[in-house]
Amino acid sequence: MVGVWVLWWLCQITFVFPSLSSKSRIVGGVETSIDQVPYLVYIRQSGFFICGGSLISTSVVLSAAHCVHGSQPEKFTIHAGASRLNEDAPVIRSVAMFHTSPSYSSTNFDMDVALLLLQEPVSLIPGKVATITPCRNSPEANAYARISGWGVTRENNRDPAEQVRTAMVRVLSSTECQLSYGVAAQLTDSMLCAAVRGLRDSCSGDSGGPLVYRGQVCGIVSWGFGCASPLFPGVYTNVASRRVHDFIENTLIKIRN
Repeated sequence: MVGVWVLWWLCQITFVFPSLSSKSRIVGGVETSIDQVPYLVYIRQSGFFICGGSLISTSVVLSAAHCVHGSQPEKFTIHAGASRLNEDAPVIRSVAMFHTSPSYSSTNFDMDVALLLLQEPVSLIPGKVATITPCRNSPEANAYARISGWGVTRENNRDPAEQVRTAMVRVLSSTECQLSYGVAAQLTDSMLCAAVRGLRDSCSGDSGGPLVYRGQVCGIVSWGFGCASPLFPGVYTNVASRRVHDFIENTLIKIRN
């Protein structure tokens, strides 16, 4: 995570607020292939890579609200089944509509969750394109969960990784999470923290991507201070928190109807 890093490579503006930052990379991870994370997609806006996401149905991608806030859906496409950003993805779909919570705050990233409705359903491809279920229960403290994405691999990098990367990070208790940030940032019940301090973390470009625990997407890469900081862990939208869970479930019901 790099200060406020929301879409900085697209806008070519570095937001340097002293508080929050959207992150876009896997720091301290290893290269992997999409067959290991077939639920992972990447999102382009006007042709530029901006964020990751999780395919939670053939027609809906789960991502972060800050990835799409203030933008028009017709400029967005999702790309599934590709390990590298420079290869042609076997599945590309346009976005028909964004669904974000009216409680989303661009100031402290409360309720940083978005559902992207696709214009056409994706075709599932064994070993390459698959769906993943949102968590109903938060990961236990000290459990390890998987993060994956194309974000930068060092805090001062500007370019995303060409090959998808992955890492295992430790989920922090809410107390440890709160103590880490103290009065420096406002944490809410829609957030959870995870990292291996000083070693492994998500960062710019990983935004919107999944934190996966026991085969379910339990977190959405959201924000943090720096990347792989020994002091500040990564902050994720907690998919199983009551407000986030209810928003996802109610939105999916509306989409189906």
